[in-house]
Amino acid sequence: MSDRPLHILIADPHLQGGGQVRYLCSLAEGLTRLGHRVSIGCRPGSVLVEHANAAGATPYDWFTFKGGVRPAAWRNDLAEAARFIREEAPDIIHVNGSQDHWTFAVTNYWLNRPVPLVRTRHNTYVVKDNLPNRYLNRHLTDFQIVVCETVRQTLANHPAFKAARLCTIHNGVDADAYAFDADKRKQARDEFDCTDSDVVCGIVARLVPAKGHEFLFRAAAQIKETHPQLRILVFGQGVLEKSLRMMASQLGIASIVRFLGFRDDMDYCVHAFDIGVQPSVDCDTSSFSMKEQMAAGIPVIASDYGGLTEIITDGVEGFVVPTGTVTPLAEALCKLIEDSERRAAMGRAGRERVVAEFSSEVFVNRTLDVYRQVIAEHQADKRDRQNT
Repeated sequence: MSDRPLHILIADPHLQGGGQVRYLCSLAEGLTRLGHRVSIGCRPGSVLVEHANAAGATPYDWFTFKGGVRPAAWRNDLAEAARFIREEAPDIIHVNGSQDHWTFAVTNYWLNRPVPLVRTRHNTYVVKDNLPNRYLNRHLTDFQIVVCETVRQTLANHPAFKAARLCTIHNGVDADAYAFDADKRKQARDEFDCTDSDVVCGIVARLVPAKGHEFLFRAAAQIKETHPQLRILVFGQGVLEKSLRMMASQLGIASIVRFLGFRDDMDYCVHAFDIGVQPSVDCDTSSFSMKEQMAAGIPVIASDYGGLTEIITDGVEGFVVPTGTVTPLAEALCKLIEDSERRAAMGRAGRERVVAEFSSEVFVNRTLDVYRQVIAEHQADKRDRQNT
């Protein structure tokens, strides 16, 4: 089909930030930069309203997007979805969560499916095999994007999905924004009280069990005596902050661990790192933080959970360790702490991989290719129905 500008509705039920919200913002910004019109369907008070305006998109915060049996909320959302489709006539609808998926799938069906519908699957959560899910995914959804190949393969073998209607597109990061800057490195290390002789290990993740902070802390405790130059910077907020602070104290590493909370300037903060760590034990599929650190030329140690092994190759851009283990993580840390040349070589390889495979441009263009393919197929199906 032609390369004409598209009107794309992207919907999401989240109120607060996180990887999924970052996915939407990056996509919306990239699409508008290419000249497409982007609308974002969200809830009142969602951070997506501000992000939509910043990205040059139009927010529509009319939706409740609440799960469960909520008749009033459903009536509101179905009515608003129908109004949007009738009045705005988007070329494609791109949903990202369960509530928005059901809302637009049902509405689109009632309106005789005038708009193709695409869903992105962002996590490793299990999809129940039941009749509603089979009908939603096999009959009411035109195509599904999955953010890592591991999950795509799982869904391809799931009765609720059509394998041929799934593809993998990893999310992308702004590689230019994270390019190494010596001035940023000095400033960041000064701000976080790190000396030139320190080897700084950073973790950027919500402080929740899924992210595996405890394994990093226990690994650091194992090597603290033999590697006194190790420092750990912890960026993020979450329910585990108090218990992680207590754990650091109990393990005797409180003096080398700094909890720095949430920051929205990670392109600056990661310049303090010598090593990145992503020891996730649940949920992770296509880590933004790993790719950002790689874009900054930082080697990364990751667990072999979910899609993380699709981002780095063990021994090339960093190290991969078994999920939920301590000693292999400690050994990988030792290798990188002791060898600055290896850190530099792995960092260079990581940046090269991000630029080639995981940049914002690659991510947006691959997603746009899916849109155009699905729109063309939808139009062909419509012509076939009209001719029969």
